[in-house]
Amino acid sequence: MSRQGGQGPLVSVVTPTWQRHDTLFGRCLPSVLAQTYPHVEHIVVSDGPDDSLHAALSTHARPGLRYVELREHDDTARWGHWARLAGIELAKGEIIAYLDDDNSWRPWHLQSLVDALTANPGAGFAYPMTLMHVFGREYEIGTDPPAYGQVDTSGIVHRRGLLDVATWQPSLPSIDWDLVQRWMRAGVKWAFVPRVSVDYFK
Repeated sequence: MSRQGGQGPLVSVVTPTWQRHDTLFGRCLPSVLAQTYPHVEHIVVSDGPDDSLHAALSTHARPGLRYVELREHDDTARWGHWARLAGIELAKGEIIAYLDDDNSWRPWHLQSLVDALTANPGAGFAYPMTLMHVFGREYEIGTDPPAYGQVDTSGIVHRRGLLDVATWQPSLPSIDWDLVQRWMRAGVKWAFVPRVSVDYFK
């Protein structure tokens, strides 16, 4: 897990989760812990009460890791939407990143994307290439400029103020591309890192 107090802006990592303890502990949490970027907080939000997860995370307590639960699980919105928004509300960082509970990052993920934003002060968001592990197949996504099917939620890193331009919507078929597209339509610039740093699993 990250160490707060390092060089550079604080990055808030938001992970919505719901009863996928195996991938959360096997992929997600270890990959945030392994990040080379030193100034991170990780906010894990359960999409409803989960006593066993609360107990398990209590034994994994470390600086920068916070766990909260929604009061009830709501199946009416797209999975993870309300948990993601709750995590954003709690985030303290100048930069916000997302990692779904069944995906993982390579160790250089946050460092490379923060570097890309730092090198491009006019850019509001950054994203890398992603290796897709889908039903036994592997292939890469990630194009510049951004395009449908080429940007995944777990790869998006953005400046906090960008959520005042457009934020997550609950019920659209491609919520990550919808958000990026609305940013682009508003004239927001981006930075692309042409290197795989996200592993997406389905």
